[in-house]
Amino acid sequence: MNIYLLRHGQTQENRKGTYYGNLDISLNSIGINQGNKAKEFFNDIKFDIVYVSNKKRTLEMAKLALGRKEIEVINDSRINETNFGDFEGKTYEEIKKLYPKECICWQEDWKGFVPPNGESYVQLCERVKSFMEHIKNLEKENILISAHSGVIRAIYCYVMNENMDLFWKFGCKNGDISVIKYEFGNLYIDSIMHI
Repeated sequence: MNIYLLRHGQTQENRKGTYYGNLDISLNSIGINQGNKAKEFFNDIKFDIVYVSNKKRTLEMAKLALGRKEIEVINDSRINETNFGDFEGKTYEEIKKLYPKECICWQEDWKGFVPPNGESYVQLCERVKSFMEHIKNLEKENILISAHSGVIRAIYCYVMNENMDLFWKFGCKNGDISVIKYEFGNLYIDSIMHI
């Protein structure tokens, strides 16, 4: 099984450098160009199924990448980006000014800290684990997952024996494509590409 991971293209919030996992933002013109580049990459691949989060930026990216291909697209909230709660739409500098105590807690326990009205990275990884366990049981050859940087990093951690310590050891830029292979009961990262 080939599992293709596609990070959504750039949005205005990416340009501003905000935390915005739960905000429903569309791709900007650069993001649309990144989607068109992904289409060239995926041109000769026949997908059996496509998964997107319930945020429009991942659906927009998948549609651009697929072009005119008619493929079933499944919306799955388990691959939504981290919900940053009250931190949503703010830069790190703004969060430090508005939530100084919470910021210290976040620095001391980045995995377990829950932003006000949000979720922790541990919770994100549990969601992603549930999703990946589902994917492993599918009898498909090529799967496309259009998702977010936090989700893709969580998938890498899942592949690496569920080791969350590796979360920040991977880059994940807008429009990046990676390939996870599942063979003989073994998941491995085959390639990570910036297009």
